[in-house]
Amino acid sequence: MILYLHPENPEIRKLKQISEKLKDGAVYIFPTDTVYAIVADSNSKLGVEKIYSIRKLPKDKPLSLMCKDISMASNFIEYLPNSAYRLMKRVTPGPFTFVLKANKNLPKPSVVHHKDKHIGIRIPDHIYLTELLKIHDSPLTSTSAFCDDEFIIDIDDLESIYGNQVDGIIDGGIVKMELSTILQINDDSVDLIREGKGYELIAGEISN
Repeated sequence: MILYLHPENPEIRKLKQISEKLKDGAVYIFPTDTVYAIVADSNSKLGVEKIYSIRKLPKDKPLSLMCKDISMASNFIEYLPNSAYRLMKRVTPGPFTFVLKANKNLPKPSVVHHKDKHIGIRIPDHIYLTELLKIHDSPLTSTSAFCDDEFIIDIDDLESIYGNQVDGIIDGGIVKMELSTILQINDDSVDLIREGKGYELIAGEISN
């Protein structure tokens, strides 16, 4: 089911309804500042399991956490060096995934099968997710909408492939096929894992 939100002033009433359904285990597809993402409440065992099932992912495959800001993200990070904090503050919200060492506060449904002690953090720059995360009191577990080795960027294709598997698809039109830049945050360095959208903003500050 395709759902529509106002592109400049998303309806708070609709977002609150989505938030409540997410808490009950619903799964939605949202446009992001990169590609479309399948999202669930990070604390919902049912919702997270649906993501793994929909994407046919192995249970030990890490998913990202979408947070509304660095303050929310810091609740799940063991250590954030000052240099990394300054970088995150400068480029977020934006098309970056930061891989950091996690602490014990990670939502258990989202990491119960993970052996790795790291987590990918996204602070997306898209008005629909920005406004939803202001309302929602926990991060969203997410992964890209991907099928048959292709990212799905057209709303009609999303409806055809996922319409019967998710609780709603938020219409963001046809998005560009741009992936996030992935950065590994270590104690004394920031290393590039994947060059993607926004890379030119940080190219001189990281290790390749």
